[in-house]
Amino acid sequence: MSEYFENGVVSKMSMGGSSNSSNACKISMLWNWYTIDTCFIAKSWKNDTRGKFAGSCIGCFLLVFIAQWLNRVSRQFDIEIARRRKLKVVAKYAANSASTSDMSETGAGSTEAFTQTTSLCNEPDWKTSLNALTATLSHTWYFNFGRRNAATNSNLETSVQCCPVVVDVYPTLLDHILRALVFTLQWGLSYIIMLLFMYYNGYIIISCLLGALFGRLFFNYEPLATLGSGTTTVAHDKEENDRKCCM
Repeated sequence: MSEYFENGVVSKMSMGGSSNSSNACKISMLWNWYTIDTCFIAKSWKNDTRGKFAGSCIGCFLLVFIAQWLNRVSRQFDIEIARRRKLKVVAKYAANSASTSDMSETGAGSTEAFTQTTSLCNEPDWKTSLNALTATLSHTWYFNFGRRNAATNSNLETSVQCCPVVVDVYPTLLDHILRALVFTLQWGLSYIIMLLFMYYNGYIIISCLLGALFGRLFFNYEPLATLGSGTTTVAHDKEENDRKCCM
């Protein structure tokens, strides 16, 4: 078998020169609307019926939809890690300076809030990473987006805001490994989506665009900024990657 290119279409020919239509894949380097006998990425992904091609379109839609979900989960995981690491730094600073009574008297947080930060200080790093991952995958940030800060972490966040210390908070080795794994998944998905676009199939491209549209609508409703209290939100520095092809 050999391949030849003619009029923007790649087909397969037998050694005798006749076309083997039963095994041929319709692959065009130009814009096309092919449905039957189209192949994507591998020979095993061949659409020899309209039902299979419809399934491929749905799969491409879900692939981009999941990629948008993964981008949001990645950002939220960073937010959860940063929040918990900041609280641990505050608890350690308070313990070293022996100012527990001052913090409660000046309104930096109630006794309950300080107890929470103290428990975080004594919490193992691996458990902090696991709690951040659990909080991210629980999707409470998605279902309670309008109330999550006020309802769950108001006292703890007050302790962070009133702490005078300024330090850089670095992730632990486990945090870094988890973040690298999530990035690898994002990176791999982005290249697969890029390869699907390079088949120039109108139905597949439209399916991917719809997946990006609905994924953005579903998973990217979040605060643009935080005003007041003299603090800023964790910068969504990864959001610019949503607009790139392969990060």
